[in-house]
Amino acid sequence: MIDTSDDLAGGEAENPGLISDYLRKEAWRFRWEKRLTNVTIGLVIVFYLALLIFVFIGNIRVTAGFWYFFASVRPHTTGDIPIVVSLSTVPTLLLIALLRYFHHRPKPEQDDDQAPLPLSAEMMKEVIKATADAVNGSKH
Repeated sequence: MIDTSDDLAGGEAENPGLISDYLRKEAWRFRWEKRLTNVTIGLVIVFYLALLIFVFIGNIRVTAGFWYFFASVRPHTTGDIPIVVSLSTVPTLLLIALLRYFHHRPKPEQDDDQAPLPLSAEMMKEVIKATADAVNGSKH
């Protein structure tokens, strides 16, 4: 019973159309989340680069003429504080929003018996089950 086709829903499924729709929806969600992540990370990089450029290069003044070249650096003033705060706050908020989205997004439902567990967790589950059976058996 080896099926060499690319259709994951075909073959042994009871309702291939339902499974195909589910797989199509999950594939779309994956592509959308990947694009969302790429755009967010790109914006974060742009904002942090703008912050670095503003802090380190933004106050350099260069004056050049035919017979002269003059460069100076003026110190940051209190008027620069809102610019620095906004350039550092916006990417932080974008990263927090992205992390919250991935933390709170609906996760695929899995049965407790079907979920893959590490061996230590499997063993602990068996120990707890055996202990509960022993406690319940001694009460009767």
